[in-house]
Parts: sequence; structure tokens; C-alpha cells
Amino acid sequence: MDHTIPPKEFKWTPGDLIKENFKLGENGHVCVVLNRKIQVPSHVVKLLWKNAIVRCAVDGGSNHWRDFVISQGDGKNTSPTKSKGAKDAEANTALIAPPDVITGDFDSITEETVEFFKTTPKIHTPDQDATDFTKAINVLLPVMEQRKVQDVVVFNDNSGRLDQLMANLNTLYKVQKDNCKVYLLSGDSITWLLRPGKHTIQIPLDLVTGQRWCSLMPIGAMAHNVTTTGLKWNLYHAQMEFGGMVSTSNTYSTEFVQVETDANLIWSMGAYDFEEKIR
Repeated sequence: MDHTIPPKEFKWTPGDLIKENFKLGENGHVCVVLNRKIQVPSHVVKLLWKNAIVRCAVDGGSNHWRDFVISQGDGKNTSPTKSKGAKDAEANTALIAPPDVITGDFDSITEETVEFFKTTPKIHTPDQDATDFTKAINVLLPVMEQRKVQDVVVFNDNSGRLDQLMANLNTLYKVQKDNCKVYLLSGDSITWLLRPGKHTIQIPLDLVTGQRWCSLMPIGAMAHNVTTTGLKWNLYHAQMEFGGMVSTSNTYSTEFVQVETDANLIWSMGAYDFEEKIR
């Protein structure tokens, strides 16, 4: 008798994140802003933020969120004696919800931002053995469990310091749980962790027809057995590791990609077509 345990199955619909519903999961999602300039198209940011159950800015990310809020302003319904920046800030504070919480060791948030979000609760997380991002997820997890929310959308551009990029990927590994899915959303990509099991990823049709890029990366440990369908260059029981096989600059042959893996893999994909990004 075959007692082999079937692989755990996961379904992913990134189109809900960037094109269609702007909401993940039956019970909604959490939004987190990290300490990088927000490059995601503004309409996507605003709709994801509006639809979020909980909204969190992480330390210096609150400076970038303040900048984003002000950048969306037109100065309407404000006093004519105020500066344009003050008008925009006042108008958009009413239009765009403030964070529900700001967390971090607070070595990056400015006094101006503290004043701007003076009514927002702030949770100090001084532990230097973990990043502010990791600590923020740990702060949010009890609330997520209470509200039965599993999905976390993180606004974080991938350009800049390599060490910070790797630290953010490390957080994906550190917080992996059945009830927690974390997506890194940047100006041109979505990145998340594929845990051991069988994954079905529904790709938006325009990304398929536009032959946008995707990749599978075995960061941290070898994957001994990886098989894919739906990619232009599929893998068949492949062994993947740094120094050996990795799959970068791949693309799609169908709208449904399947990845079966015996180890953690980072999946990253182009998020927008070029016209949207330019606009």
C-alpha cells in the first residue's frame, strides 16, 4: 500500500493584487509600507490601501507614506492662506486613511512625520536581532489571526541596497506560516515565497501575451526536485541551487503555471505591462 503523503496545494491569483479586485483573501488583507520610495502605480496603492483590513507603516516607511499622501493632493477644500504642501496634506488626510499603526525602532521616522501622524498609535520594537519588517509582521500576526486575515501586501521597491533586499527576502522565510502569505509589491514586480508543495499561479492574460518575465530562485538551500508546467522553459524534476540551476528571465506559455517543489523557492514576476508603468 502506498502511504506517500500528497503534496500540500496552494493557489495564487496575483491579478487580484494588481489588476482586478485589489483585495486578497475572503477576509481582506493587510497593507505594510517599508522604508523605500513607493513606486507602485498610485491607483493600485490607493485601492489596496482602501481595501485593507489593517494598515501599517514601518519606521521610515511612514515618511514615504506621508510623501505619497501629499503627492496625491490637489489642495481642494483647504484654507487659501496655507501653503500648497499643507493644503495637500490636509486634503488627503481626509481622503486617504492614515495608518492604523506605526512600528519600528524609530531611528528613521522624522519629527515632521510623527506630527503628521500624531493620532496614529506607535509601537516601539527595539530588538536589533530582527529587522523592523520582521518585527512588524510579528506585531500584526495576532490581529490577523483574530480577524482571520492571511494576506499581507508590502509596498517596497526592490532597487537600492542589496543587503536590505536580502533582509526582506529573509523575512519571507522567517514568517512563513499556513495562515500568513506575504507579497512584496514593487514598481515592476511581485515577489513571494513558494513553500514545499504544489502551487497553481493564475497569470493575468496581458502578462502572458506580453511575455513578461518571471523567475524561480532557490535562496538559502537546495531544492532537489522541481517540476513546472505553463512556463516557456519548464523544469522537470530539476535540482536547483545557487552555483547550479536557477530559473531567471523565464516567461509564460499559458495563463496557469504550476510549480511543484520539495523546498522553498522565491517566485518573482513582472507586475505591470509597460504602458501601465509609464502612465
